[in-house]
Amino acid sequence: MKLHRFLLTFVLILALTMAACEHGEKTILAAGSSPEVKPEQQQSAAGTVQSFTAVEGADLRSRLEAASRLGGGTQAPYWSAYTFDVRPGVAVDPGIQEFHGSMNTIGDTSVFVGTTASGMTVETRNLAIFLLRQGSAAQLNRLEIYNLERKREYSGYPVYWMGRANNEESLAYLRALADSSPLDSLAERAVLAIALHDDARVPPMLKNFASSSPNQRIRSSSVYWLGQVGGEQKFLADLVRSETEDPKIRKQAAHAIGESREAGSLQVLQELYRTVKDAEVRRAVIRAAGHNRDQDGAIAFLLKVSRTEVDTNARRNAVRELGNFERENVVEDLFKIYQDEKEYDVKRAVLHSLAETKNPRGQARLLELARNEPNPELRRQAIHRLSDRGEAVVEDLIKLFDSERNITVRRTLLQALSEVKSTRVEDKMFVVARDDSSIDVRRQAIRLLGERAGQRSLDFLSAMVQSVDSQTEVQLQAVRAISERQADEAVPLLIKIAKTHSNQHVRKQAIRSLGESGDPRAIEFFREVLAK
Repeated sequence: MKLHRFLLTFVLILALTMAACEHGEKTILAAGSSPEVKPEQQQSAAGTVQSFTAVEGADLRSRLEAASRLGGGTQAPYWSAYTFDVRPGVAVDPGIQEFHGSMNTIGDTSVFVGTTASGMTVETRNLAIFLLRQGSAAQLNRLEIYNLERKREYSGYPVYWMGRANNEESLAYLRALADSSPLDSLAERAVLAIALHDDARVPPMLKNFASSSPNQRIRSSSVYWLGQVGGEQKFLADLVRSETEDPKIRKQAAHAIGESREAGSLQVLQELYRTVKDAEVRRAVIRAAGHNRDQDGAIAFLLKVSRTEVDTNARRNAVRELGNFERENVVEDLFKIYQDEKEYDVKRAVLHSLAETKNPRGQARLLELARNEPNPELRRQAIHRLSDRGEAVVEDLIKLFDSERNITVRRTLLQALSEVKSTRVEDKMFVVARDDSSIDVRRQAIRLLGERAGQRSLDFLSAMVQSVDSQTEVQLQAVRAISERQADEAVPLLIKIAKTHSNQHVRKQAIRSLGESGDPRAIEFFREVLAK
């Protein structure tokens, strides 16, 4: 097949070249944060409940049985649902636009623990457990925790509403469900539902799951939630220390301590870092410290590790965690670490952190390194990290590009610019592609324009192919760039170029690109040419 395609393309190149030369065809193409819930997603919990079918019963078990009788008459799926006492400080599917904290997703349930951009704790209190059953045997297929104030269609299945269950009966039901199918996804969601209850019986249940469940995901989830419910730092610290424990559980326990809202959690992490021997677990302790609420203490600890730790990976991890803090003094500490550090990987981590911090000083320090770093690879890394900051660095990158004379560095800067979605960037790339003194830089600009979506860049490439002022090599690169676009954009243009362009080398490139596309329109074009 490859040989056949090559011969076909070769024959067509010859045929079209001779045809164009014979007829002298020539065609020129014209160039042409605060939390927010959207109204359509929001509804009152009361309105939601009123749309359900209420069932009666003296307790949760009797209401489950009543729902089973109502829904089990057909083979169609149905939900039975009830509310419970929800733990404060957690949110399920809150519909916010900005959030600082952690998120866990199991099935259709996304659980948030953290704050809004303004520092307000995010929490939802109108939650319900939804149980999806089917058939006369009322087989339980799914368990979800839904926010009643968010619009849902519940898959179009009827919902039998059981009202509020008291904690004792709800927790007993969920624990039995988790114990009866420990390796099933239902068990994982049952454990999550238990963790969301506001009840003193929750921690012992979670500790039991963390210690004895055969399902590692249940164990890991239980360990995480023990950090959120509080009062279990000793249990979690013992898991981190245990050299016979699964490393993933040890690391999750460290994370749980770091996420904890309890006082003294950072001190526990620091003690663990001093005493734990396993390097991977120690690095998990470093990451956990970076998420701790005691920011001043966490910064001091991470800076100490960054400056004094013998383990390069530990220093690198500590530096990366420092990038989570938006303080000017942290930026200066990172820059000092960069100047003093000898290890290449740690220096790269500093560049990453300078890009991550939202402080303007971080951008200024990155720009300084992008301009002056003597190590070519580190300078390239600094330039690319600058582009991570988006629109804010476009003007700086353009000025740096215009002042730079080294072709390799200019190409790096052009690549970095292309990673920012901006009209200003596109305009600059048009200028470079058309006028730059370096043919290599022009070709790169054309290639990068081919990777950008949008009509403006496509029109520019089309005009460049047809321009009588363009060099052949530039026109060829423009054809290659067009061929990288989506087929609906590229194929019609390539066919037109193959038929009408005055330069036989450009026509040949268009034909090659069509031959590689496999598009039905290209195949039909080949048939038409061969039939002549």
